Amino acid sequence: MNPSTDAARMEQLVTTMSNRIATITHALGTWVQDAPRDLQQIEQHVLRLVKDLGATLVASLCTLVAPVHPSLTVPCPCGQTARYQRQRPATVTTILGPITFQRPYYLCAACGHGQHPLDAQLQLCAGSRSAGLDELLALLGATQDSFAEAASVLERLTLVHVSPNSVRTATETLGAPLLAQQQHGVAHARDGHDLPQPTTPSPNRLYITMDGVLAHLHERGWSEVKVGCCFQTRSRPERKRPEQLELRAHSLSYVTALVEAETFGWHLWQEAVRCGVLSAAEVVVLGDGAHWIWKVAELHFPQATQILDWYHASEYLWEAASAVWGETQPQREAWAHQQLGALWEGKVDQVLMELARHEACGKGVTAALTYYTTHRGRMDYAAYRARGLQLGSGSVESACKQLVSARLKQAGMIWDATGAEEVAVVRAWLKSERWQEAMALRAAPQRSYQRQRARPEAGEDTPLCRGERVGEAAPVSAVATVPPRREVSPEMLARVRAEMAQEKRTHPWRKAWSVKQQRQQQSGQASRANPALAA
Repeated sequence: MNPSTDAARMEQLVTTMSNRIATITHALGTWVQDAPRDLQQIEQHVLRLVKDLGATLVASLCTLVAPVHPSLTVPCPCGQTARYQRQRPATVTTILGPITFQRPYYLCAACGHGQHPLDAQLQLCAGSRSAGLDELLALLGATQDSFAEAASVLERLTLVHVSPNSVRTATETLGAPLLAQQQHGVAHARDGHDLPQPTTPSPNRLYITMDGVLAHLHERGWSEVKVGCCFQTRSRPERKRPEQLELRAHSLSYVTALVEAETFGWHLWQEAVRCGVLSAAEVVVLGDGAHWIWKVAELHFPQATQILDWYHASEYLWEAASAVWGETQPQREAWAHQQLGALWEGKVDQVLMELARHEACGKGVTAALTYYTTHRGRMDYAAYRARGLQLGSGSVESACKQLVSARLKQAGMIWDATGAEEVAVVRAWLKSERWQEAMALRAAPQRSYQRQRARPEAGEDTPLCRGERVGEAAPVSAVATVPPRREVSPEMLARVRAEMAQEKRTHPWRKAWSVKQQRQQQSGQASRANPALAA
């Protein structure tokens, strides 16, 4: 590194940018004075100019990072040495728009692999997008209603235009390593190794709840995406009734996966371990009546207090009341409130006896009887309230809407399974306040093609001759085998041309459309052949 040369480049950059800022400021002043402008017009105009100026500055700073005198050689991954060839331009789309700058290019004569060390240092991929823009695209792609809307919002905010497919790629590219991380954790959790480290102090009471929500997939039709939530609670006075305390969830952490229940149990288990389930003083599992929920709870959280969600339990009583009294009878509401009061006080046996008296009234009553009999041990609501426990699974109900329904179930949306799962997991990590952790798991940018080097003839194993120029090959998908060119004799070429000319003269499209037109055409041809007739 030459300090004097670097200092000169720095001074040149400062001078260039200062002159550009002065020119832009002068142009803005003239533009404002030419005609009346409102504040929004001034904002938009300044934003465009500042964006272009910023893109120039970013490109100049990238050039400033490149050495003035590149090293003659750099190590090659094959173990040999790559030699400096020349300076090559790189174009990258950033948050400020596309930038282009020069950087040194090296080529290994042994393996034909070319490299740009500055690309690895700046963590960029020529012809692609910057990491900052990709992060913004993934964030918008996961939070907006569609990829097209995300692209529109980005353009409104940054004046940078990208396609909806670019937003999709950035979002799914981020979701892929997050899914891989979860699957890796599941594999190790099943073996009892490498459990995740708790990210919070040991909770006094940890709630775990789970549910499923349907998404429309190309391969499977409507399929259930499972969602889990771990959280803690704190009590505070109610706003309308300060004398009473209400429980509020906090430190919510989510997990989602498009898998069967048995595998999802391991996903939820590792998330619970991360939230401190192994050291928690008390664990509570909340859920509705789905059989798989309680099977997961018994397998992974056998010591937890199991609570059937109060709102699902109360719905069955209202259905039974409608079956007994009908929808319009006033006795329906009174009877339902009476049974709900007994259920709230933990008198499940009393409610079961009352339902048994009306069992002949229809399936609404029999469904409630079956539901309460199955979950009888999870419905001691009076004891749960005395311990200050939360009785509702609203946290996971909200999670299903936020993570899946709000993004994957917009009108007309049909997803492929992998894309749906990747978008859902990005939303889960975002809602769990793990965005920076997700950013750290992103893979390094890679070129979208592989280099092809010349192959020796059959039986030849010598390397390329020294000094032979090796260029950069086309993308793998574009590489094709070109058949050898066959020569055509002059006689054959003349014959083909004559046949094509004859076919052109006699083509049906050149014939007249009617007898009248044929006569006119013949008359015109005769006139052109004998001018005396025309006279």
